[in-house]
Amino acid sequence: MADPINETAARIIAACESNWDAWKSDCSGFLKAVASDLGVLLQGNANAIGNYLENAADWQNLGTDKATAQMRANSGMLVVGSLNASGHGHVVVIVATDAAHVQPVGYWGRFGSVGRKNTTINYSWNNADLAQVKFYARTIF
Repeated sequence: MADPINETAARIIAACESNWDAWKSDCSGFLKAVASDLGVLLQGNANAIGNYLENAADWQNLGTDKATAQMRANSGMLVVGSLNASGHGHVVVIVATDAAHVQPVGYWGRFGSVGRKNTTINYSWNNADLAQVKFYARTIF
């Protein structure tokens, strides 16, 4: 079992919950709304966000390291999973969990459908794509 969820990590989960209904069908809109609630500005669609995060000085690039992504979320950092694609890419918010999981836990909207809440991200991408998802983390205040 992981450590109890800290106050900052709980704020991230609360931001996800408060933006869920309005943005559950738009992954980038959901991420931007959550980030905004936490004082972080992100712009554009999922591909634009992924491109920005790849080189942003104020974000840690974690590569495809899912375990580190979950650890950073558990510590209270804002963590984004991103995979660019032709047409529409996809982004998720990784959140803290006090239970062990094989995959990181997240929230995401889904374009043209409904995303998921507090669910492992293997439900967000197929296995081939999941291996290519990159993660980015930053401190929030």
